[in-house]
Amino acid sequence: MVLTRSKANSQGTAPLAPPTTPAKKAPTKRKNNTPATQAAKVTKADATQDVTAAKEVKLTEENLTNSTADKKPEAEAAVPETTATAIEVSESTKNLTPPPAPTAPASSTILAPVDVAGVTAVEPHVVSTEEPTAHKDAITSSGTLQPYDVVVSDIEGTTTPIVFVKENLFPYVTSKLPEFLKANWSSEEMKPFIDGLRDQAALDVKDGLENAILIATESAEVSAEKVQEDVIASIGWQMKADRKIGALKAFQGFMWKEGYTSGDLKGAMYDDVIPAFDKWKAEGKKLYIYSSGSIAAQKLLFGFSENGDILHYFSGHYDTTIGQKVEAESYKKIADDIGISPSRILFLSDNIHEIVAAKKAGLQAVVTDRPGNAPLTAEERADNIVVKSFLEILNAQ
Repeated sequence: MVLTRSKANSQGTAPLAPPTTPAKKAPTKRKNNTPATQAAKVTKADATQDVTAAKEVKLTEENLTNSTADKKPEAEAAVPETTATAIEVSESTKNLTPPPAPTAPASSTILAPVDVAGVTAVEPHVVSTEEPTAHKDAITSSGTLQPYDVVVSDIEGTTTPIVFVKENLFPYVTSKLPEFLKANWSSEEMKPFIDGLRDQAALDVKDGLENAILIATESAEVSAEKVQEDVIASIGWQMKADRKIGALKAFQGFMWKEGYTSGDLKGAMYDDVIPAFDKWKAEGKKLYIYSSGSIAAQKLLFGFSENGDILHYFSGHYDTTIGQKVEAESYKKIADDIGISPSRILFLSDNIHEIVAAKKAGLQAVVTDRPGNAPLTAEERADNIVVKSFLEILNAQ
């Protein structure tokens, strides 16, 4: 995985202080008079010649102008440690007396700025806290992924556009709910879903949730129409609040089944999803879905997708019956159920709270930054791996 690096040291060396030798005093002997753009490695004999040559130079007031004041003669002048290479200099060269003539070791070099030919600057591995610029097939992250064997993915805002859920699935329920209830009211198949909504409504009223209402039970005194009105009101306020409650999600999935089988609904996918699934499967990785939507609803979306039936990609499905997605314990249960160490699981989601919970449970996690998803703060970007496409994950491996 590629780390974002700081560009704070890309400007080369900082200006150096002017010489301290008075203009009218004999010039101090210098170890090296060569420009900073010469080769970084010199022998001690070369340094001796430079000192001798320095004796013939007479400093004048013109040599001390502002144009030359930024260049310090001493080769050991301080250089920012991220843009200069510290290199050994013998004690005889540090002394201003010309040294004897022994041959200097081949590795003896002087401090040199990064623009010197043959010297490569060593940049520190720094993670940028700035909001990353989106690049095609490039991960923006504050960390790296370790090897993983299992991919567990969210749906909404991860494999599937949020607009599909908000503009297709949810409106299908709210617009067709009254006629759907009437048409299926006597169906034994629908009865458990209504019972689930009734039980949840009783809990909500007991907990004092605003807008929560009890759902009556049909009897000689209570008509079917009255119960249906209660169901419509209960589903209405819960969907408006975008609740991730099992009873609600189960009923929605039951309604969507009719929409998918009739052709009114087709599951939408981002373009990068199927190619990524193909590559992960080719690598021997197992794929799972963990969504707040019921398992039945998940299978409908992928079984009746715009790409046809793609359920064959998945080794399993999880919903909130295993636990809420913002709780770390839920992810530990998933790892236990799969039978693998949490660290070998990669979790994908657009929800930062789910990402935090998964990481707390020991899973690796990546935030999907898709169009229409909730915006991420600079801190959230700095603390997490963020991608705009599944292919960015694969290309960075």
